[in-house]
Amino acid sequence: MKDLEEKCLRFVLKHYRVNKLDTQKALQTFRHKHAIPESKSGPGSYVMAFAGIAAAVLLVFVIKIYLFTDAKWTEITAYEHSVDCLLPDSSAVMLYPHSSIRYCSREYLSVRRDVRLRGKASFRVRHHAARPFTASGRLSEVRVLGTRFLLDESRNDTAFVHVEAGKVQYTAVGQPDAVILTRGMRAQVVKGQQKPQVLTQRVQTRKGSFVFSNTPLQKVLDELSRYYNVRLTADNTDKRLTANFNSRSLDEIIEIIEKVLKVKIEKKK
Repeated sequence: MKDLEEKCLRFVLKHYRVNKLDTQKALQTFRHKHAIPESKSGPGSYVMAFAGIAAAVLLVFVIKIYLFTDAKWTEITAYEHSVDCLLPDSSAVMLYPHSSIRYCSREYLSVRRDVRLRGKASFRVRHHAARPFTASGRLSEVRVLGTRFLLDESRNDTAFVHVEAGKVQYTAVGQPDAVILTRGMRAQVVKGQQKPQVLTQRVQTRKGSFVFSNTPLQKVLDELSRYYNVRLTADNTDKRLTANFNSRSLDEIIEIIEKVLKVKIEKKK
C-alpha cells in the first residue's frame, strides 16, 4: 500500500496543473497504466486521496507564490541607452547601458535602503542619517549616508568606485575590511582579494585642464561628465582620443572632439 501511495504522489506531482487535474480521469489513467483493478470499496477513496494530494500540492504552490509576490522586488533595466530613475527616497540613479538595479520596495523606506546592481551606475543619494544607503554588486559594496558616486560592476573580475561628492565606505562583498573614500578618490575590488585597493587619482593642475593619451572615448566622456556635472553620450564610443584641453568651455571641448573623431556628442543636464 505504501508503494501505491508513493506512486500516486509521484503521478500527481508530475501531472498536476492548477484547474487542470480531473481526478476521476487521472485515477482511471493511473489504474490502466499500472494494471490496478477496481477497488471494491469504490473509487471514492482513491478520488479523495488524489484530491487530498492535489490540495496539498496546491497549498504549497499558493504559499510560494504569495511569499514571492509579497517581497515586491522592483527592477529597473537599461538596455541600449542610459536610463535615469528616482528611487522611493528621491535618490537619483543613472543606469549605464546594459545595467540594472533592483530593490525591495516593501522595505526600502521603512527598513533599509539597499539596492543590488548589475553593471554600472551613477548614484546621487539623498541624505538620511537614520538609514544608510547601500549599493552592492557581485564583488563590492558601497555604504553611505548621502553623496554622489559611480559604481562600476560591469567587469567579471574587478569592480570600481569613484566618489564625486561626500564620503563612502567601500568593501568587498562579505568581507570586514573597508576603506573610507572622499571626494575625488577612486578604489577597486579585485575578485579573490579581501580588501579594496585605493587607486592613484590624477590631479588636474588647474581648473579646466584635461590630458588624454589614446584614451577610450567613453572614459573621456565619463571624466568630462563628472567634472562639468552633466551627462555626455556619443553615437560611437569605439574610438580613442589623444588631446590636451586647457581652460576651455565644455561646448568647445565637445566641438573639438566631434570634429577630430567624427562623432556626434549629446549633452544632458
